[in-house]
Amino acid sequence: MRYLKTHYDPFANPSDEESWSETGICGTYLNDGNSTNDKDMVSCQKCKNLFVKSDIEVARARQQELDDMQGFVDFMNESNKK
Repeated sequence: MRYLKTHYDPFANPSDEESWSETGICGTYLNDGNSTNDKDMVSCQKCKNLFVKSDIEVARARQQELDDMQGFVDFMNESNKK
């Protein structure tokens, strides 16, 4: 009997059904219930092998988000001074 592997989706939010990716970090198309952001629950070996690479990419994406937000704050502060 085959079972669905659980794939890693670092941006998944278990409390929000709309915040999941189309594919796991291994490239497999995700169905309902076969992805998680909890590394301990991942059963896909390809995903497990990509944890370190994924962590680097997630950190880079989150830093970019923070930089974008800070840029907006700086812009608003400058425009309020005028």
